[in-house]
Amino acid sequence: MADMSGQDPSEITMATVDEERKDATFSGTVILGIDPEGGKVVFFRNFLIEDYKGELTAYLATDGDIRKSIDLGELDRKSPSFRLPIPLGTDTSPYNTVVLSDKKSKKKILTIDL
Repeated sequence: MADMSGQDPSEITMATVDEERKDATFSGTVILGIDPEGGKVVFFRNFLIEDYKGELTAYLATDGDIRKSIDLGELDRKSPSFRLPIPLGTDTSPYNTVVLSDKKSKKKILTIDL
């Protein structure tokens, strides 16, 4: 899914996630890159969420601060590999984290350093 061929490796930002929390376990890879179909995206590759009951929203954020973020939308829990597009024309250089928050309560659940 996340075909990064043709991209300068220095421009691909990624993180491996293996986090166990009180009520959930998160594992997989998160990649900020260029979508072969056009535009920039955050790819979630083999991203598994275990034991979390709520719905999650993803944000591309600066230093984990949702107030300085772009709402990427709801996570696709049906597939372990999916992508969330970043609005066209967005300068992604200030963003260094992906924050997952509970859709209903808005509580920050996980911060992923890219």
